[in-house]
Amino acid sequence: MPIANSCVVAAAAFIVAVAPARANDLSVSELCDKEAGSEVDRERNPAFPPVASEDIRIGIALSACREAYNQQGGPRMQFQLARVLERAGEKLKSLGILGEAAENGHSLAMVNYGVRLAERGDPEAALEFYRRAAAAGNSLAAYHLGIAYREGIGTTVDEALAAQWLTQAGGGQTLSAHRSAEGGVVRAAHLGRNGRLN
Repeated sequence: MPIANSCVVAAAAFIVAVAPARANDLSVSELCDKEAGSEVDRERNPAFPPVASEDIRIGIALSACREAYNQQGGPRMQFQLARVLERAGEKLKSLGILGEAAENGHSLAMVNYGVRLAERGDPEAALEFYRRAAAAGNSLAAYHLGIAYREGIGTTVDEALAAQWLTQAGGGQTLSAHRSAEGGVVRAAHLGRNGRLN
């Protein structure tokens, strides 16, 4: 029996010693991915599960994403830092960095930045970001383009283009045709649980 107990103690000590080492082995970019990767970001690092905006642990994510941004500042890190800053209530800083990510070609950042531009009264600029993101295959951008053409937001009303973009966003079915079990229109599939783009 003493040998069995010694083996259990040795195994427990090994697990305790190895587990923190694995967590510490993450680079700051990987830690940022782990703490702030969006559930709707197709460019997210798939090695880590997605994190909803409301579940971002601000202290850890802000530290990691700021450091990753300072080290390499690529579009994914820019987008994730913008998400964390938004969650931390630093809206103006978030908007600036989100704009960087959008300008650098991050498709979900382009959609989010377009939404922010439209909210700030510049629907024409928003439309350009939606077009770029839709050209990159982002279905949420296609949805926003469809709505813009249907409602004449930042452009003239064009029912044919509206139908084309809404069909593309809906994967071959016009989104307005999608209905929930309760009979209501289903919102765009890529909107977050909080009703905002994540």
